[in-house]
Amino acid sequence: MIRRHLTPALVLFSVLLACCLSRPILSSRWGALLAPCTVAAAAGSVLMRTEASRLRRAGLFALFIAAGLLMGAVSLRRMSGTSDSSFFPVPAGEVSDFSGSLSQDSSLSQKGETVLRVAVRQASSVQKGLRGAAHGNVLVILAGDYRFFLGQELSFHARLSPFQGTGPEAFAARAARKDVREAGFSSRIWQIRARLRTELNRALDRAGYPASALLQALLIGSREDVPQRLYEGFRRTGSLHILALSGLHVTVIYGLIAGVLGFIRRPGLKFLLATLVLLFYQFLAGFFPSLLRATVMILVGGGALLLDRDAEPLNLLSISGIAIVCIDPFQAFSLSFQLSFLALAGILALGPIVRRPLEGRLPRFVLAMLAMSVGAQIATLPLVAATFGSYYPSGLVASLILVPLTTAFLWAGLAWLPLYLVPWQLLHDICARIFSILYSAIEWSAEALARLPGITVTPALVPWVLGASIVVMAFLGGFLPARRRAAPVILA
Repeated sequence: MIRRHLTPALVLFSVLLACCLSRPILSSRWGALLAPCTVAAAAGSVLMRTEASRLRRAGLFALFIAAGLLMGAVSLRRMSGTSDSSFFPVPAGEVSDFSGSLSQDSSLSQKGETVLRVAVRQASSVQKGLRGAAHGNVLVILAGDYRFFLGQELSFHARLSPFQGTGPEAFAARAARKDVREAGFSSRIWQIRARLRTELNRALDRAGYPASALLQALLIGSREDVPQRLYEGFRRTGSLHILALSGLHVTVIYGLIAGVLGFIRRPGLKFLLATLVLLFYQFLAGFFPSLLRATVMILVGGGALLLDRDAEPLNLLSISGIAIVCIDPFQAFSLSFQLSFLALAGILALGPIVRRPLEGRLPRFVLAMLAMSVGAQIATLPLVAATFGSYYPSGLVASLILVPLTTAFLWAGLAWLPLYLVPWQLLHDICARIFSILYSAIEWSAEALARLPGITVTPALVPWVLGASIVVMAFLGGFLPARRRAAPVILA
């Protein structure tokens, strides 16, 4: 099973990701990767000329390793160049005011503060009376809960301080709302997007709080208003990925689009129209790593099917990872990116193995959900334990309950968008009641599962957890397939 899943695309993605994650070690010494890249390329070229099929396959892998090392070196150079290229008209510590545009929608931290990622264009110093062009990325922490949009132009009265993080920001600043001034948008397209998101929020608000807050999280990724009780329930059951825009949401939306376009007989035209709608949704919801991953997988997989090519899911996952990291190598350090890819890799590689011994003993729907949950939990366990210091086994069964309920809630939200335009108050009351019932079921289930005891993982235990996970994955991938029971022979 492991050998079957080991493909050139997966090898390239793994090498590229490892190179990006080595940034704290290699720093700006990206040139150190060129020597092994040359060696791997030379070895691959030699092996590809042999007649033995195994050696040619090894040569193919060597060439993809070389490609991964080369792309990794370029990514490291880009990440180091982001900090090195920052400049201000005065020393950064003397900057008193700066302005620029947001590179992401605002988000809310665990402490209830607004987080802004600003691409600075101008800066000034009151002390020295200087003002001029600037370039750099600044992480701004704004006291309070406020909403700003991608591409919005903002001016800040705040001082900069050096910042060491995993993102492109080399500086950080803290500000109050009175120290922030809005100055429109950097482009008309971002202004239109902000208006569409505002109108969508208004439509969802009419579903009634707190159901409207969950709808905003599921449809456009705005989790700021999600009640703390519900958020904590999802967190303790390891189900926060359900609240994040991911493959579940894209699959539901793409299924809806395909159903609406069912009258179109030409597959190519249907795929093109569905792609345009899906890309518009991506543009409206935001460029979250998990959402980008699902979108790229669907588009590449759909294109492969139209061209009658292999659409191996793990290959699609690798291709989407390569695309995302090449566009933004800093995503390799994002916890959302890491959990999203590990979870889906576990579902694709381990899920079928977990499901095989139980086939015929459980209903197909329950078995599929259980296998997906177990595969994702095994794959993400080391990262979850290292990051949060705890693990909740209730996550193994949480998907069996929360995923169907959340999917039904999401479908209801999509149906609500056209219905809220109908001026019938009775219809609105009925829909609000349905949302309330579904929300209560989700909240109660999450809280009940969250009450189950968890396991505290100290830093000293993390290597043991990692080793145990590797052993389990190797056992499932290597031993169980060989022990598969042979199918009975029926004599005529």
